Amino acid sequence: MAPRPPLLLRLAGGLETRPVKLALSLLILVSVLPIQGLEDELRPYFLGIFGVELLLRAVLLGQRGRDRSRLDVLLFVFDIVAWLSFLPLERLLDAHAAHALPLLRLSRLFLLLRFTREIAIDLYAIMTRRELLEQFGLVTLAVWGLAFGASVLLSHLAIPHDYDGRGPAPDTTFLDRIWWSFRQLESADNLVANLRVHPIVAVISLGLTMVGVFVTSFIIGIGANVVDQVVRAARRRPVGYAGHALVIGPVHEAEMLVQEFVRLYERHRALRSIRLSELWQWLVRRGPAPTRHALPRMALLGTEDDPPAYLYAPRMRWVSYRKGDSAQPEALGLVGAAGAKRALILTRPDAGPDADAVTAMAVSSFRTQNRRGHVFVEVQESKNRDLIQAVGGPGTYPLDMQRFLGFFLCQHLITPGVESLYTDLMTADGSEFYTHVFLGDDEARAVAALGEGPGGEISFSRMARAAYQANVILAGVFLGDEVPERREGELVPVEGLVQWLNPLLDPPEGSPAWALGARAGRVPARRLRGLIGVSATYAPLRRYGRELLMGRGVAAEPAATGGAEAARAWAEAWAATLSRRHSHLERVLIVGYSAALPSLLRALAQFVPGIEVTLVLGERGDERMPLADRLASLGVTLGPDGAPPGPEGAALALPRGGRATVYTQHGHDLASLAVRCAARGAPASAAVFLSEPEGLDRDARTAMRLIRFARALESRELAHGGRLHVLAEFSSVAKGEHVRSLLDAGRCGFAGPDRLMLSLVSTERIKNYFMVHSAFVPGVTNLYEELLGEGGQDLLRVEPRPRGPAERAHGAIGFDDLRAALEPRGAIPIALELDDGSVLLNPEPGPALAAARVRAVYALARSQDLAAKGERRAGEGDGGEPAPAPAEEAQRISA
Repeated sequence: MAPRPPLLLRLAGGLETRPVKLALSLLILVSVLPIQGLEDELRPYFLGIFGVELLLRAVLLGQRGRDRSRLDVLLFVFDIVAWLSFLPLERLLDAHAAHALPLLRLSRLFLLLRFTREIAIDLYAIMTRRELLEQFGLVTLAVWGLAFGASVLLSHLAIPHDYDGRGPAPDTTFLDRIWWSFRQLESADNLVANLRVHPIVAVISLGLTMVGVFVTSFIIGIGANVVDQVVRAARRRPVGYAGHALVIGPVHEAEMLVQEFVRLYERHRALRSIRLSELWQWLVRRGPAPTRHALPRMALLGTEDDPPAYLYAPRMRWVSYRKGDSAQPEALGLVGAAGAKRALILTRPDAGPDADAVTAMAVSSFRTQNRRGHVFVEVQESKNRDLIQAVGGPGTYPLDMQRFLGFFLCQHLITPGVESLYTDLMTADGSEFYTHVFLGDDEARAVAALGEGPGGEISFSRMARAAYQANVILAGVFLGDEVPERREGELVPVEGLVQWLNPLLDPPEGSPAWALGARAGRVPARRLRGLIGVSATYAPLRRYGRELLMGRGVAAEPAATGGAEAARAWAEAWAATLSRRHSHLERVLIVGYSAALPSLLRALAQFVPGIEVTLVLGERGDERMPLADRLASLGVTLGPDGAPPGPEGAALALPRGGRATVYTQHGHDLASLAVRCAARGAPASAAVFLSEPEGLDRDARTAMRLIRFARALESRELAHGGRLHVLAEFSSVAKGEHVRSLLDAGRCGFAGPDRLMLSLVSTERIKNYFMVHSAFVPGVTNLYEELLGEGGQDLLRVEPRPRGPAERAHGAIGFDDLRAALEPRGAIPIALELDDGSVLLNPEPGPALAAARVRAVYALARSQDLAAKGERRAGEGDGGEPAPAPAEEAQRISA
């Protein structure tokens, strides 16, 4: 780490900050106010303040050495003169010399030029350009030439007129006539008031006034051009930020991403200031030191001249834009890359197969200027993740978005109804996953002191109970041997930490968490390095982490009162009936191609053994990605003649006994081909309509395909198997909502509304949110890797056993009681789905909720345990609800 600069140099650097500039400007303006006695009263303060400033300016000037410019020296001379003007020179000089002191005092106003020097320099450079000088010279010559000609004419004709406002006078001079002519050009208000003047005077006045209007318009045009150039010059100056977020790439199309960043910062605005309670805990109760988070400063680096239109929104005032090539050091210098805490590097869709190469070059250029900041890189092809990681080095996080989106879509298929949870969990509106890392030896020792017993362990159950009272659902912890340290100006490091999701269960034997002493329900205090939780913002988890450091984050055992025991017993009996509902996912129809399709296909094959998939692709969009390349990404090889599969189809083997059949079509109306291909086999369990990036309006195309598919169901052209889950991908879900009314279960021949489910997802919004959240929350990338990938923990939807009317009339369940009831089954509830379809993510502690209102529970658990014991494929009623089962026969969610 570079050594800290000397104290004087650091203080001198503070002169360039905005608050200091504003304060000095106000003092200069106060010093020149014409109030008698004011300067004498404030003279000692002015001498002291501006004397310190002069000293610091001298330090800065000396530090720059040969790099200082003549303007720097000139401004320093003005500083000396201005400081001398505060001395009581009127007592030393005679009366004649004292008359010059007011001018000396007014020289202080030149100091204001220092605070606007960038604009002044730009304005001078623009105004002294040859073309502008020629334009101003032409206007000047035209104005004074016309004034001179008019005055010559009036002088030779000796026409009497009131040229100087004194009335017609015989002593009117040639200069008076020139000034009168110039005033006719300068303003239309100077036109002769009436026609009772000499006709030649009236004609000349009118002519000069009309010419003056055109001259004024010309000057206004020049002025507008100068202002535009000043604005453009300002965009070529460095942003002057430090510790900010940087977005590089096609930022004009990244409105949703920037908005999510700003919204996330806005939700955490309470963290920008130090709270008095934290200061009191630190000073009196020996709590952790209070911290303050920075303002939401962002810089965008794009390739277009004008900034994105969305930057003119009210909440974007801290977001700056600069144009430049992301691979050029000069462009990175404009956006303050050397001082950025985090950088998001977006892939360029127009780069085609070279997208990852362009991204790697941007990462390499950024790392030449900034080795400390965290870099989050969007990767187009999964095989290039390791290459990007190697280029960026430590602190670089490749984000394989297509793989992530494929697993995300797969989760919607294997867990019907989960879109309601993800709508809250993966937007800045609801609760989200956050992490909190304990930094430094002091915090590590404070956490280690919480250990109990010979092994020094903490009960995770008691931690979770205390966290819930702080409005946090504790979902996991970070473990490690090394103590994380954060250097000044850097983000929280997570390298070397081991993520342990759902500590109610043993981690896999031989895993890093197992080697660190992680065992079911017991957290090794000496190796506890951080927390993972679900909360509305980072503030509740941060507050709970501080409570843990002060020894108050581990709850005591609950008191055994009669009412509490009865409530817990009822909650345990109700929770024992929770089980996963079979998704009926056996055959899937997929219409259209998006970059997430290969990942979706692999995920389906992994999660659903023996899956049968029908893929229907169009040949449109070859200009962006040829059909041969799209088929190759799926593992389909064209024949010797290079012909695509066509309506006859081509078979493709999938892992774990799965099979896919790929059909292609040249032309429009892909939905009709999909209907014909799907009708050839058994009815599909699910239909997926992907949003293809090509086209004028991708959402309109997806909606039209859905409508045609619905018409085929209504006309019985396409048969169904009694249940159907339709998953449609839209850029904007709001634009696809009108399709819900067109996909009616009754008209399509289904037995009930629950037999036809339509899920609308915006992968574009999820993608942008995930990138922002990955950059904002340390370690969240690996968290979602485990949640959406195969193995590890999953977000599961479990339903209670239907009860009779008498049972539904009684019974209420508190979320904390439900959390305790699911602990023996190895599950952590995070949300409730109510009978009206709404989802309560991270419900606040409060009164118990009527159990009859709870339709489902979303919990963190292991899906393989459910697949082995919890799913009920047989014995379902006609309405699709799980058949009643005694509580003692309910399967455990986890071993």
